[in-house]
Amino acid sequence: MNKRAYIVWSVAVVAPLLTQCSQEMDELPPAGLVRVSEPEAELLMQRAKAAMKENDWSEARHCLKKIVRQHRLAPNAAEARLMLADGFRQRGEYRDAFKEYDKVVKNHQNSPLYEQALNRQLSMATEAATGKLKTPVFWGAWEAEMDSSVVEEWLRQVIANAPYNEMSATAASVLAKYLVDIDRPYEAIGAYSELAQKYPDSKYAPGAQLMVGKLWAQSRTRGDRNPANLRNAQEAYEDFCLRFPNHAGVGEAKAGVQSMRGLLVQQQLDVGRYYLERAHEYESAIFCFRDVIRQKADNPAAAEEAAALLQQAEAAKKAAAL
Repeated sequence: MNKRAYIVWSVAVVAPLLTQCSQEMDELPPAGLVRVSEPEAELLMQRAKAAMKENDWSEARHCLKKIVRQHRLAPNAAEARLMLADGFRQRGEYRDAFKEYDKVVKNHQNSPLYEQALNRQLSMATEAATGKLKTPVFWGAWEAEMDSSVVEEWLRQVIANAPYNEMSATAASVLAKYLVDIDRPYEAIGAYSELAQKYPDSKYAPGAQLMVGKLWAQSRTRGDRNPANLRNAQEAYEDFCLRFPNHAGVGEAKAGVQSMRGLLVQQQLDVGRYYLERAHEYESAIFCFRDVIRQKADNPAAAEEAAALLQQAEAAKKAAAL
């Protein structure tokens, strides 16, 4: 093998190994391999804490990164990772901070610091969703809210990190409200529905179910007059009454059911009027008006109007047949 071929062969063999090593740097160490003590890691931690007191972030970060990269099995590895995340957060490097907290959560689940890291992730995600977390723009000329894709990613990550936990339900609630705030109502409906179904015993479940009804109902005022949306709202309100009969919001839900029924009757009246006045399809108009009259209990005013229009439709039908 000539020299050039040997070099090419070496790169082809060694490069994947280096990539694999890099990918494995932050993976969870095998169970039972955490060492009782590591003098070098302890010394690095002392240096890091001393640097923190002197506000020397550069030195502290250097020592902490050395612990998490070269002493992953040391007893203080989780603490080093958490300190690293806190340092990034204090300096406004929020994305780096969230990633470091995530590594504590994923790689140190048996550590007492696991829950602290998860709580701080939730805190950051909530602050970002409520606009309290700002990032510098154009070298610090001004500050802007976090990008919506980042906020959504963080909240979904918290939900994934703490499944079937009240913390996860909290994150799901924040996410659903955030989707409403950034004007993505149909995605918010999905998020609230999932919250109510996945965490039925959570304190957020009743409010989530009620919001599903409200958002479907509001779709009418947003220009979406699809009758299916009103029926979806009615079903959501009815589900609320069945699932939470003793909740304080049951009165609002019952009113919502009645309101949706009335609106559905009104829509049927509007359809009938269209057939009569514009399409001149009198048979279809007669069917709609009779259906509205049949549902008089849900919308008396619409039924009264339908009775008058029914006479017009029947007269027009007779005239057209001559």
